[in-house]
Amino acid sequence: MRPALCSLLLALIGLQAWAEPLLLSGEVAARDSQMFVAPETDEWMVQIAWMVEEGTRVEPGDAVVQYESASVAANLEQLEAGLRKAKAEGRRNDLIQDLALREAQHLYDVALLTLKKAKLDAGIPSELLSELQYEQYRLALTQAINDEVETRKALEVKKADVIAEKQRSQVEISGAQNELRRVQLMLDGMTQHSARAGTAMYVDHPWTRNKIRQGDSVERGFSVLEIPSTDDLHVRAWLNEVDIAKVYEAQQVSIGFDARPELKVSGVIERIGKQAEPKNHWGDSGYIDVDIRFDNKPSLGLLPGMSVLVEISAEESP
Repeated sequence: MRPALCSLLLALIGLQAWAEPLLLSGEVAARDSQMFVAPETDEWMVQIAWMVEEGTRVEPGDAVVQYESASVAANLEQLEAGLRKAKAEGRRNDLIQDLALREAQHLYDVALLTLKKAKLDAGIPSELLSELQYEQYRLALTQAINDEVETRKALEVKKADVIAEKQRSQVEISGAQNELRRVQLMLDGMTQHSARAGTAMYVDHPWTRNKIRQGDSVERGFSVLEIPSTDDLHVRAWLNEVDIAKVYEAQQVSIGFDARPELKVSGVIERIGKQAEPKNHWGDSGYIDVDIRFDNKPSLGLLPGMSVLVEISAEESP
């Protein structure tokens, strides 16, 4: 076969392959949604005790997820008892410290009165007293001065001790109160409520790709439930990186729905991702996310998570 004929046949084969439409898998997605994540607890795993059934319509304020909270509630009861004990011990300690302070103040007051009397006695002229009595008064004055100094220092130390002891008790009480508030907030977070009206959608586990359901145990911070907004839906599709040259922004596409085979709508590519990432169970190829908007918003009750098949005709390829 002549080389020119071979080239012509290869070109025809290439044109035929190029003429086939490009198909992308995807799903209906919401641009805005409320995501519920497993709350922070003292354990690294938390169990879902109850979850609203997938597809249920919820209203603002409705409970949607309840986590196992028996251990947290038991801890809260212990902390409440500990706080009551800390307050009682604080009051008892305050009474003891106040009594000790009054005793120190009483000893100092007595020392002051004794010192005043000793000064008066020592001030009596020596010629009016015997030598022995005069020396006794002088000795008593010296002793009274020393007692006044010692009791005054003891009173100052006791005042400082009382202040320090009351501060220590207050620190213990404040610590118990803070821990109680922390655990109370943790317990409150075990029940999560919807902040918007919408349809509850289960979330895939990031490791197993199975939907997270009631009874599952998940790590703190894992997403467990989503309530997407249905006011602004679009399509999120995934493009094999080898086909990146076949798509461009503002390109017209046709969208079909697995759940509604009779429904076909048109759309426009509005964004093409910059980075290819592997998809679990899709092989070793990298896939680029592609956002597609509807030309006209379908009025047939589309829901986020519905699988779609995006078709890009050969005529639309660059």
